[in-house]
Amino acid sequence: MISHVTANELLDLYEGLLSVRQQEVLELYFQEDLSLKEIQENLNISKAAVYDALKKGIAAMENFEAILHLHAKSKILAAFLEAHPEFEEILGSLRE
Repeated sequence: MISHVTANELLDLYEGLLSVRQQEVLELYFQEDLSLKEIQENLNISKAAVYDALKKGIAAMENFEAILHLHAKSKILAAFLEAHPEFEEILGSLRE
């Protein structure tokens, strides 16, 4: 299973591409740290539906990442900016 940290990072990038149900389940599971049972009760759906939305949502995010590589690119950019803090100032001035 995907780590909570990675799942949250992927959610930040790809949440809008998921179905509403997948968004709800993934947010509750990874961001709110609710159990499948708690999600079932909150959304009033079966435990199987929760598991299905979780499984399909994770697979979709992993598929988006395999195609778009936004998560990998953001990691590379973050590492570059950490090694070269002077570029952070340049980026800041470009945003103005």
